[in-house]
Amino acid sequence: MRAFLWLPLLAGGLLLASCATMSQEACLQGDWAGVGFKDGEAGFPQSRLDDHAKACAKAGVTPDPAPYFAARAQGLRLYCTPDRGFREGRLGNSYAGVCPEPAAGDFLVAYADGQLIHAATERLSQAESDRASADRRAEKRDREARGVEDELRNPALTDAQKRELRDRLNRLRSERRAAIEDGRRADWAKGDAEREVSDLEHRFRPIYGGW
Repeated sequence: MRAFLWLPLLAGGLLLASCATMSQEACLQGDWAGVGFKDGEAGFPQSRLDDHAKACAKAGVTPDPAPYFAARAQGLRLYCTPDRGFREGRLGNSYAGVCPEPAAGDFLVAYADGQLIHAATERLSQAESDRASADRRAEKRDREARGVEDELRNPALTDAQKRELRDRLNRLRSERRAAIEDGRRADWAKGDAEREVSDLEHRFRPIYGGW
């Protein structure tokens, strides 16, 4: 079943692209074999050459496709490996469907494995962020509540002012309790994510090594 996890990536047409792919100096240098090799090694799609053409148009330079694509194929050999697929998935990078068969199959299985690590670490990071946010809210409401308690000690307060302050104090205490409960839930989520990350590391480290 794992081999099917990559299908939405291709269906979504995920591409690696940028607006200014080459400097004017690089365009004038015209090392299209070198550019093609780097693009292949980086996993860029064939349409990357169109991006280079647009970038070089202002310099009056037209890319030479023959050396570009020949070198790009060599670069793809370095990209289309299981180790690289795992790394790309683990880092959350997109895949442009560039690997030819039979390398594509092994790459995509490893890419899906890497995505599992990426998703688990993202959940862990979110849980840590949620816990920190909950702690800040609880501390802020606690400070505000103490301030209201100090105000309530003022003997000059009217009954209406006291009622208003007590209502505010109750709201602050309720919000503090809610923040504390959010922190507990974040702790549970963090623990689950930590166990998931640890399990995945033990599962994949013998296959892909450390990361």
